[in-house]
Amino acid sequence: MTKKTITLSRQQLYDEIWQVSVAGVARKYNLNYAKLIAKCREAKIPFPSSGYWTRKSLGKDVSGEAAVLPPADNENVELLLAEVKLEKKKKTILREPIEEPTAEKSDDGTEEDLKKVAAFREEEVKEILDEDISVPMMETTEERNVDDAVLPFLDNTEKKRVLQTASELGIRDKKRLHEQLIKYRNSMNEWKRKEKETQNQRGYHSRYNKTDNEPAFFNGISEQSQQRAFLILDALFCAVEELGGKVNADLSMRVMADTVRIRIAEGQDKVKHELTRQEARELVEYNDQIKWNKWASKPQIRKYDSIYNGKLRIIFDNGEYIRDSEKEKLEDRLGDILLRLYEKSDEARIQRERLEEQRRKQEEEARREEEIRKRKEEEVRRTKELLNQAEDYKIACEIRQYIAAVTQQKDITPEAAEWIEWAKKKADWYDPIIAAEDEYLGRREHSKSKEEKDLDKTNRGRYGILGW
Repeated sequence: MTKKTITLSRQQLYDEIWQVSVAGVARKYNLNYAKLIAKCREAKIPFPSSGYWTRKSLGKDVSGEAAVLPPADNENVELLLAEVKLEKKKKTILREPIEEPTAEKSDDGTEEDLKKVAAFREEEVKEILDEDISVPMMETTEERNVDDAVLPFLDNTEKKRVLQTASELGIRDKKRLHEQLIKYRNSMNEWKRKEKETQNQRGYHSRYNKTDNEPAFFNGISEQSQQRAFLILDALFCAVEELGGKVNADLSMRVMADTVRIRIAEGQDKVKHELTRQEARELVEYNDQIKWNKWASKPQIRKYDSIYNGKLRIIFDNGEYIRDSEKEKLEDRLGDILLRLYEKSDEARIQRERLEEQRRKQEEEARREEEIRKRKEEEVRRTKELLNQAEDYKIACEIRQYIAAVTQQKDITPEAAEWIEWAKKKADWYDPIIAAEDEYLGRREHSKSKEEKDLDKTNRGRYGILGW
């Protein structure tokens, strides 16, 4: 079967892409989004970055961002039209040509002609029959060469899935709303019911009697635009889940591994305020009072009102937005919004990883400082123990020097000899190298401080305080 193609000049394709976006051109000519991007790259046709349309929507000057169309060998681009994929190949059976009736009146009148036309078309339809011939799916070069500038953080397979979904994305007509939207709508209705009950209570004041836990996602749009907003979000939510994401209860989305938050708001027009009856009455009362009371308080009446204009915008977490324009509505840019969701998710990933790395470095620094602190404390403790041990060793050496001096005496009595043996034991008890255990004093804890080893505090027990 011959594949249908369309041929456009490079200049025409370039102009339309920069005017309505790649997705808009794909929709206009019924082209495959990914294949169109590949063809643009092959033909050296530049296209706007993802942030170009956002900046343009914000009203920023983007005239200087348009890339120049470079020269190329071929000034025409042949594009393959998108086809509906069928499970079975259709085969056309050749028949003898059937003469199509003309639109002229027959002798029997117009009704007869109409019958012949209907019969002709019926025969034409019958020529197409089903045949069980499988059609192998081949990946073309165009499908493989997806531009690296589009969603560069995705691998080629996932990129093609996202681009294909974006190119086909549209409002789901006559479908049940997404589950989370139904739940949110129900919570809105329940809050409105409670708020109405509160307002009907005696002594109600708008400032002090507010109903808590108001679902605020749709506060920025009018009731007239809510259904449209629901349908836009419904299409986006279903696309995100189809691609493996998740929609949370607060209507945020998990795209890839990170959460993306959006808001939807409606534009407002500034119009001159028209006095209400109450305001007119207050002005009349004021004009009467000011004649005899110069301190009379003039009623505060605004000069302008802001009214919703039906123009919606999708707002991302950093304030960027995509909005209705004169040429395209949000419904026409759902594919662009989906791609922006993926870009915002990648930005969130980069931010998350940066914060995780920062937190990891902080934790590592805290761990290192704690380790240094503990090592310092250990060094102080060991040094004190060393000084305490050295002090005991010094005492042991002094005792032995004293014993040596006593031993040099000529006449050593048995009492003195007994004392010398006793003193040697005490020197060994003090010596941290020998660390002899005393019968009464026990084992000396050489590492402790002098105050902790005070003999007056040693071995307090049933025997009382033991001294010399």
